[in-house]
Amino acid sequence: MTTPIAPPKTDPLASLPRLDRHKPKCGPVRKSKAGRWRAAVLIGVHVVIGLHIVHWLSAGTTVTPVEPSEGGYLLDEGKLNTGFVLFAVLIAGTLVFGRWFCGWACHVVALQDLCAWLLGKVGLRPRPVRSRLLLVVPFLVAFEMFFRGPLERMLRGIPFPDVQNEFTTTQLWERFPGPLMGVLTFVVVGFLVVWWLGAKGFCTYGCPYGAFFGVVDRFAPGRIKVTDACDACGHCTSVCTSNVRVHEEVAIHKQIVDPACMKCMDCVSVCPKDALYYGFASPKPFRLSQQRIRARADFTWPEEIAMAVVAIGATLTYRGAWFGDGVPLLMAVGLGVITAVLALLGWRLLRRTDLAFQHTSLKVGGRFRTAGVAAIVGIVAWVVLTADTGLVQYQLWRATTMPIAGRDKPSERTADLRTMDGRLVFAQSVALVEDPRLAFRRGLALRELAVATADESGLDRAEEQLRRAIALSPKMVDAMVPLADLLNLRGELGEAEQLLRHAHEVKPKDPNVQFRLDAIERGRKR
Repeated sequence: MTTPIAPPKTDPLASLPRLDRHKPKCGPVRKSKAGRWRAAVLIGVHVVIGLHIVHWLSAGTTVTPVEPSEGGYLLDEGKLNTGFVLFAVLIAGTLVFGRWFCGWACHVVALQDLCAWLLGKVGLRPRPVRSRLLLVVPFLVAFEMFFRGPLERMLRGIPFPDVQNEFTTTQLWERFPGPLMGVLTFVVVGFLVVWWLGAKGFCTYGCPYGAFFGVVDRFAPGRIKVTDACDACGHCTSVCTSNVRVHEEVAIHKQIVDPACMKCMDCVSVCPKDALYYGFASPKPFRLSQQRIRARADFTWPEEIAMAVVAIGATLTYRGAWFGDGVPLLMAVGLGVITAVLALLGWRLLRRTDLAFQHTSLKVGGRFRTAGVAAIVGIVAWVVLTADTGLVQYQLWRATTMPIAGRDKPSERTADLRTMDGRLVFAQSVALVEDPRLAFRRGLALRELAVATADESGLDRAEEQLRRAIALSPKMVDAMVPLADLLNLRGELGEAEQLLRHAHEVKPKDPNVQFRLDAIERGRKR
């Protein structure tokens, strides 16, 4: 009796076209009609945002920011606002219909789509950079944005604040970056991330809201599905800006299981057989997408680990750094991921004989091409800037966290203040970009040092540093208050009051400002 031979295992993808970065192998791809509708909707979203701002400017008060990031203030400060309600509604909707909001209503997606379109107009069509470990970055950012504060509060035994409704505000722009940081965020999160990481690169490797929507989408019955008419031509995958391997997903699962799918509907629109459609199906939440299985050739695991470490370190380095109000969190994340990719690119440029990046040949036969030389120079400059920013941040952290002896130990207190001032002076001397926080901290240290040593010239230097901090960051209320105290100490009451009133306009709810203004009013009534 012979033993039956088991049939050979076959690869379900063997008959499918092996697309080179989403380029179909058969026939021209027709233009997506969904793209026009999506562009119109995203323009409409920005019109609504503009009307929101106009209403605030004209009425003086308006609805609190309709932004998911605002949801973190409920967990951290007990403030129930419009942003939290929006976020909750979006998560509930995603649980049923899938990840529609990201593709059709997110202003960051609109920014990335616009930048990808503009780059295409100048002949730059970036390929998606694929990383396995950088995919955890959005989850880390989500933890920092929503859960770190409440967790610290719980571990310290601090009771959570009572929930208060905060659905209107007179300070709509209070927690948003200023014009300069807004433009820089546009450049970093838009052009640079899209150019170097591919369309929707920030959604994939940086967006904390995407971390929530991606998890919830796995359990949603709303799916892109396929009929038997599909012949795996690959047109769908070629137009997907979310880097989903559509033709492989539907061949194996009969639906898209990749949570990166934002339901842009481009794949449905360009299908020559009209085989793709949106519908409802039993979700497959624990199936790995083909993007995670088949497209792992970009980086080795040691490279992945190195990139993750660099990305986290660079994010911490850039967050809050530089002028104005400091680099905001999401821009810092974009800079961190860019730094990781550039660092790895530089490493490969030094070690490999042939290398291309985003369709551009940098090195051939061991010889650098002109683009390769430019890349090396740019990478070295970026690494120097990152290292310098990190050094400044480290010195600032050391200065602000070092223990200072109390006033009952004058000699020790003086020595500690001199050490703090020395660290801040060093940081100011090496900073390539002037940081208002250094001037602010030096102003405080010099003021305390002048009081401890009875040195009148120290007060002059303290005033100079505080004024410098305000000049660099005109909304730095933390610097206005001690400067007003110093002016008050010198008898310059008029300027002190003027400065405090300006601080009150910038930050109406600041208790330190209000306390000093009340003291001025009480003094007038005497």
